[in-house]
Amino acid sequence: MIRRTADLARAPRGFSRQLRRIAVAIAGFGVLALGLVLVVVPVPGTTIVVIPLGLTILAKEFAWASSTLAWATRTVQALWLAVRQMFGRRLVPAPAR
Repeated sequence: MIRRTADLARAPRGFSRQLRRIAVAIAGFGVLALGLVLVVVPVPGTTIVVIPLGLTILAKEFAWASSTLAWATRTVQALWLAVRQMFGRRLVPAPAR
């Protein structure tokens, strides 16, 4: 009997789902750990990008990461609104003429 390669490569549905979930968890926690390491290492500005990226990866599979990311987004938006109200719309100094 000759088997097609598509039949050999097909994995059970539950196994494929679990494998994807594990891969997302490893990638997400890896990026999140890198972000936490960058908090200690003096690399300016990278933590602001890396930690939300890790949470975004984890949010693809985990509800707690999605709610944490939504909370962080709301908090940053509220903080940004407060800063804009405190200093006015122009946060960047006007160029000298």
